[in-house]
Amino acid sequence: MKKKLPLLLLGCMLVVLSGCSRDKYMPEAGATPETIFKEACAKCHSPVNGKVMALSPEIANKEAIIDRIRNGKGLGMPAFPNLMGDSVEDLAQYVLENSATK
Repeated sequence: MKKKLPLLLLGCMLVVLSGCSRDKYMPEAGATPETIFKEACAKCHSPVNGKVMALSPEIANKEAIIDRIRNGKGLGMPAFPNLMGDSVEDLAQYVLENSATK
């Protein structure tokens, strides 16, 4: 049992750290913000009271959402460096308009 514990811990660490990686998601040309959210975000962000997610007050603005999309946060949210220009701007606006605030 003691020999299996380090392997189990290593496996858990790899799963957690995989969330830190940069996501290679690239939306199709002309994808709507809703489609981008469903394809790239909904696998981790589940609806809250009919909204796409709940935002904390410090991120409940377009600039903060764009920063989070581009840079990720901690171990849980990967960066999405391929979302640029109108895609990231429109996605941030979609998230802001369709989210609840905590």
